[in-house]
Amino acid sequence: MAFALCAYAGKAAPAASPDPDSAQEYFQRGNAFYKQCDYAHAMVCYMRAQKSEPLNKDIQHNINITRSKTIDKMPPESNIFFVEWYKGLVMTNTIDNWAMISIVSLIVALLLFLAYLFLNSIAVRKVSFYACVVLFLTFCFSVFFAWNRKYILNTHDIAVVITDAVTIKNLPSAKAPDTAIIHEGTCVRIIDKDMKGWYGIRLSDGREGWIKAAGVELI
Repeated sequence: MAFALCAYAGKAAPAASPDPDSAQEYFQRGNAFYKQCDYAHAMVCYMRAQKSEPLNKDIQHNINITRSKTIDKMPPESNIFFVEWYKGLVMTNTIDNWAMISIVSLIVALLLFLAYLFLNSIAVRKVSFYACVVLFLTFCFSVFFAWNRKYILNTHDIAVVITDAVTIKNLPSAKAPDTAIIHEGTCVRIIDKDMKGWYGIRLSDGREGWIKAAGVELI
């Protein structure tokens, strides 16, 4: 089962969103869009780069600058610091690397467990036992981090407005009353994708509503 989980995590990597190796590519593309004053697509690229490197200060700095250029000036979502730290930890390695760490940890843990069972030295057996426990925990966390990284990269719950303006409706219908208008470059959180052609969204200030899916690009 352990090897199957690790193999699954490794095979899932190519289908996921960009790994840290491509975060800098998105960052550079965002810089190019920014120089062209295309702030909406610059924000898309910066947000995709940040998805792979959530603790990168340069990416966050450029996101803040780009956000200041947008019409709506929406405040960023506030997250608890340890949530961001945890995401940064998970994203420090690719899925393949986490899988490799888990496999190596499991193999060494099994060898140490055998040493604990069959060696005569009490001191060596104690060291082998505690090291085995640590490595087995490392294996468990590595498998979990690999799965969690895949989940984060494949979860598209943030979107950026890429058209000049998008009208927020209180229902997923073109005939529904308007509640607000947001403009290009504004980030929204997707909370509902069940209605074809529409996204249920939440703004960073807490307002909710529905927008046409064609007006935004998922991150």
